[in-house]
Amino acid sequence: RVQQMEAELSHQLSALRAEIEENGFSHGAGKSYSVPPPKDVSFFRVEREHTLRRGLQSQADVMQRELESCLSLEYTPDSLPPLLHQFYTDRSYHLAQIKYLLMLRWRRFCRHTSVIEKLYPHYKVTA
Repeated sequence: RVQQMEAELSHQLSALRAEIEENGFSHGAGKSYSVPPPKDVSFFRVEREHTLRRGLQSQADVMQRELESCLSLEYTPDSLPPLLHQFYTDRSYHLAQIKYLLMLRWRRFCRHTSVIEKLYPHYKVTA
């Protein structure tokens, strides 16, 4: 299929070149035109190969990075102590926050409990 399309493209390019030469526009002319002369079929073949290789190379790079990340050890004897230190530092900070919030709740509970104890005899009499 690709070879058939290349043959068709080659035929169209040669017809276009012949038409350009008949009209008097030659490659050796000193004038510059906004449209470049048509390129050869081999140019388009090389361009297509470069495009395919570029796409395949980027996919290969992604696959290589994924392979390296899968093969590398996540936890090594050198990386484990800092990770454990960070975990326990975060955990102790979290526990300190929980203790502080619990202390605030307990203080608020004690404050309201004393009010309830003072008002309980009045509540008991009216009930």
